[in-house]
Amino acid sequence: MSGSTFNLGVCFFADHLYYAVNDSQNSKHLFRIGSFDFNFDVNTAITTQQHEHFPLIKTAFDRLFEEHNIQSVRVLTHPGEECWTALPKVVYDNADEREDHLSILMKGINREDVEVTWHPSSKTSFKFLCLRRKGVMQGFNDLTKQIATTEFASDFEIAQKWSTYHKPGGSFMMIGCHKNVITITSFLLGKFRAATYIHFDQVSDTPYHWLQHAAHISWMNGLHENIYLFGHHTHETEQALQSFWDASSKITHLNTLQQIGVEAEEETYGFDLSAAFPAILLSLSF
Repeated sequence: MSGSTFNLGVCFFADHLYYAVNDSQNSKHLFRIGSFDFNFDVNTAITTQQHEHFPLIKTAFDRLFEEHNIQSVRVLTHPGEECWTALPKVVYDNADEREDHLSILMKGINREDVEVTWHPSSKTSFKFLCLRRKGVMQGFNDLTKQIATTEFASDFEIAQKWSTYHKPGGSFMMIGCHKNVITITSFLLGKFRAATYIHFDQVSDTPYHWLQHAAHISWMNGLHENIYLFGHHTHETEQALQSFWDASSKITHLNTLQQIGVEAEEETYGFDLSAAFPAILLSLSF
């Protein structure tokens, strides 16, 4: 084991940090799935690099690096710190048009402080755009600067990885359940269709927000053969929103090793695996 190298997958939900370490000799086997519990919001502490709390998170990362021969790290970013939108491909193809749209979307923020990633969608005439502020990402960079390879993934990219790993085919919707945000990602015939996210104060508010968003986003009312849920409060989210989903959809909480399709050293855990699901998927090599 000392000669092996491992990939570390990490995600944050509220006051928890979840992680998974893959087995480099077995693509579907995990050497470790675990969590660190804090008494503060982990994402806020990282993105603002809070003087009081950030060192505690840094210590947790350093501990993982020391205990395992980590070669690469993949981290789930918080949707509340990002901007997602779809733009016509003609905008993407024209540099001036592209920059004009970016300046509108990120008004008041210097272009040098914006990270831009473009993603293909099932509609080839559109490109999906994700924007992050570099200043917000600096905390993540500081946590992982000693590791040569670091990748950051958004919630909709977790759905993309799930499509590649699990190959559900057909159409599916994936719901990411964060403390005050849910993310919704739609796949059609194995291809990424679109994604959005909804901010709310309480889970009980989500039906109102869902209706408001769905009135302008037709695919939210589309037919999905499968609906997958991960994150915090997946059961409360299902209870609040199930009436808006296609009655024929199969709803799956990604909260067991069997549902996720992996094996691990431990079979039972003291936390909900649906919250650790992004870390598990990000740790795998496939």
